[in-house]
Amino acid sequence: MIQYSLWVVCVFCILVNADPVSFINKCKADDDKCIKETTRVVIPKFTDGLPEYNVETLDPVFFKNIDSSSPTLKLLLDNVTVKNLKKCIPKSVRRDAQKAKLYLKIQCDATLDGHYDMNGRLLILSISGNGKIHVDLRKAVFDIEIDLMDKKGKDGKNHWQVKSWKYTYELNDKSTVYFENLLSGNPALAEAAKNVIAESGNEIIREVGSPVLKAVIGRIIENILHFFRAVPIEDLTLDN
Repeated sequence: MIQYSLWVVCVFCILVNADPVSFINKCKADDDKCIKETTRVVIPKFTDGLPEYNVETLDPVFFKNIDSSSPTLKLLLDNVTVKNLKKCIPKSVRRDAQKAKLYLKIQCDATLDGHYDMNGRLLILSISGNGKIHVDLRKAVFDIEIDLMDKKGKDGKNHWQVKSWKYTYELNDKSTVYFENLLSGNPALAEAAKNVIAESGNEIIREVGSPVLKAVIGRIIENILHFFRAVPIEDLTLDN
């Protein structure tokens, strides 16, 4: 019984003194190199999901419905799955402690699969269709700016909160977009449309892809917020 009690005490001491977020290498706010390397390590762990911090799996990430319409086109997507976010690479990461901002430049290759329903004008095409959609996004670079604020948590410690965020993106390689079952009643027009679409992946993403990209980034930000709520600032940075 005494041996058992000692064992329980030892385990408790180990748990109390363990690093609460073992994969986080804490950095100074002005150490951009350290922050970038920490981000590189965190991305695959974060996208795998961290249920102990209320972070859901983000690779793959699933969306029931996304309205990706433009002023000239109705484009409704459902049962959308996005994969390969764990392979995203941080190009630069910077935290401005004075302005309470976090700046991330992330490069991603990703795939999207789902179902689409489309009718209207896409690029120069009068088009319609209903079927499977597949997208390959290559070397897309996202600049994300996050405004932070401090808030006392239930644990009595200060936690970061995401006050607001915004993003821009660049497509630095040729992306591909495939729509199954385009213009099913007109094979000749369907073939012509497929040829245009095959050469215009980036243009299509710029025209109708922003709602999808915003949904993906929004889901990531939502889970970053969950993580921040679970982990105090003192466990994430050397200056708090």
